[in-house]
Amino acid sequence: MYNLGKGIQECTETSLLSAVDKLGKRNLVELDAALCADEVPIASHDLSLWRIADVPRKPIREFHSTEVVGKTVVIREVLNANVSDSYVATGDTIQTVDYLLERVFQENDGATVFLDCREFEAHIVAAQLSHRPRYHQKVVITFYTFKYASGEHLVESIEKANPATGWRTTVALMPILFPEELSRLAKGLNLSEDKEDDLFEAGKLWIDSILRQPIRVVAVEIVMAMVTCEQLGDNTESDVIRAFLADFAAVRLAAYLKNEVVVRTKPHLKLATLTRCYDFSVELENMERAEFNFDFLSGRARRRETDERRHIRRGYGIPGNAAVGADWVISDRPEDDMAYLEWLAVGIRRQVDHCAPHLDLLSL
Repeated sequence: MYNLGKGIQECTETSLLSAVDKLGKRNLVELDAALCADEVPIASHDLSLWRIADVPRKPIREFHSTEVVGKTVVIREVLNANVSDSYVATGDTIQTVDYLLERVFQENDGATVFLDCREFEAHIVAAQLSHRPRYHQKVVITFYTFKYASGEHLVESIEKANPATGWRTTVALMPILFPEELSRLAKGLNLSEDKEDDLFEAGKLWIDSILRQPIRVVAVEIVMAMVTCEQLGDNTESDVIRAFLADFAAVRLAAYLKNEVVVRTKPHLKLATLTRCYDFSVELENMERAEFNFDFLSGRARRRETDERRHIRRGYGIPGNAAVGADWVISDRPEDDMAYLEWLAVGIRRQVDHCAPHLDLLSL
């Protein structure tokens, strides 16, 4: 949660407490975690701190935690469609995940925190969390396909990180699957990245490998834009077609999790998805309104594509889009999602789009 207009940056004490305190009244919140060189997890969405702090532009993994914890959190200005070196200081500082979890539960003991771990770090954080009983049943560790080839690989990695005895029942886990990862998974299994059925099968095999482990998986998150063949149109570019096929397969994977008899033998298992609004738009000097996002590694602005893949990106940001069929939604626009679903519950389908007003900048 963040509100740049009010000087609140993401992954900070202010943003978290704004969500879970008596005014925010939320019981679910996400917190991004990244490991420093000494394996202390700090709160950060990006792999670099440059976008939110006045520190050298290098990976967080190259900083000792004592070099960055306590640094002032900033909000960088967007100038000429670029994230600039100019910034406004906030009242927050970079903090460890431990500190922020303590503050959340002091404020709201009934809260649940989704701890979103970077790349190949979830097993280390899971092992650390297993030694902190006060967080059991309160924190869900999320992880990705990027570096964990299978459920077996995940479990082996956690075991090597020195977890507490009994971690398999005390540490709650939630795997996350992006459609664009299905191509890589398919190729690793000698399946075709150009066939929707093969993309579905690759994702299914990865999910099944996680679910058959004797560990506490509470949900599986499937990212999906719900695009249509009509939105693809006559485009014949292979990269564009593959992107659409991957989203089609992701939607099928969500249905698999909700309806497959074998999966439903785990009645507690939830289907999660997201509403993702990392993009911002700027009106350029030629009067064109362009869309950008933040580069995960550098924190710099990166212009978005303009081909039919824009429908996928925009689908991620439309409130209520993928959320309709999910049990849990990790949302950058929670109020919009909840409002859309409340209207839908009384039979009114509101007209919404991907534009998030707080990310539409004036002419620059």
